[in-house]
Amino acid sequence: MTQHPQNSSTQLPQAQDAYRRLQLDEALTGYTRLLEIDPNHYDAQVGVARTLIRQRRQAEALAAAQRAVELDPARYEGHAALAVLYFLTDDLDKAEAAVQRAIALAPTEPEPHLTHSQIRADRKAFDEARTELDAAREQILHIADDDLRQEMLAFAAHTETYLLLAEGKGDDARAVAQSVIALEEANPHAACLAYSNLGILEARARRYGPAVEYLERAFEMNPYLEGAGTTLGRLLILRGDPARAAEVLSKLMENPCVHGGAPHLAYGLALARTGRRQEALVQYRQALDEGLHGSNAIMARWQLIWLSTTGRLVVIGLALAGLAAWLIWGNPSSQVLTLLVMLAVILVLQQLWNRSRPARPR
Repeated sequence: MTQHPQNSSTQLPQAQDAYRRLQLDEALTGYTRLLEIDPNHYDAQVGVARTLIRQRRQAEALAAAQRAVELDPARYEGHAALAVLYFLTDDLDKAEAAVQRAIALAPTEPEPHLTHSQIRADRKAFDEARTELDAAREQILHIADDDLRQEMLAFAAHTETYLLLAEGKGDDARAVAQSVIALEEANPHAACLAYSNLGILEARARRYGPAVEYLERAFEMNPYLEGAGTTLGRLLILRGDPARAAEVLSKLMENPCVHGGAPHLAYGLALARTGRRQEALVQYRQALDEGLHGSNAIMARWQLIWLSTTGRLVVIGLALAGLAAWLIWGNPSSQVLTLLVMLAVILVLQQLWNRSRPARPR
């Protein structure tokens, strides 16, 4: 116990610095050690909650943030962490309530106002979102610490990017996101989100090369960023590099709290195209268990049928039976028959080419 003050004074800044640099595993270890020394260490408890939020470990983050509020309900940080978590999980009513409590406790702190701006943007209340953003920026200008001021200005710019995207102003959002990247040293987290946003914008514009570059950078900075990893994997498959896609998505799957079926579907597609069919089947089943909907669910179910030996034979048999019936009773012309033969030859040659093609170097 005699080393408690020294340990706390050295470990807390180290954990906070690791958190700022997106060294999230290191940050979580540091905060957890502080809590082992003192279970009532408020700053360490908030640090655990914030780190788990960035790792997208939602259930654990919720418990950690609620514990912070229990430790000191009069401090704003625990309420602000809850607001961010509820916002990220699209529980906007709870996010609104939590952020209002944080603002009431610390009206001059910019962080809750930035979160509130994003919540308002999700509710399509764009004028109110802009008011909250402006209020946060005014407060940021009064921060005496230069490093902290630059860090918060970077996150304010990210918030503006989010607002512009919600308003459908893609070109304006792209320009502001570039300004966030220029402040990467001041706020790596905001820059990581900017890289992800730019990657998604480029993908929507079908500029897949730049999109992959931006998303690679975002995923490199924070491999827990599920949206960036999933989108990157899909783009790599689309560009004919399923091996790299499988590599990226495998790393994403190391996070035990991957949410929804989309990452599993993308990973299954990458595995199937690299010949790892049994592993792909596991991912497709997991994707459906996680609650896929619409065309993605249809794709996953189709892949489950097609990748199984029995299912594939049934599909091929039905197709051949239909073709035979059409040939017998449909009385096709000689031109149509010639076209069918040519298509069959092309498909066979394509399969032979795919099997003989060497792996792409990376």
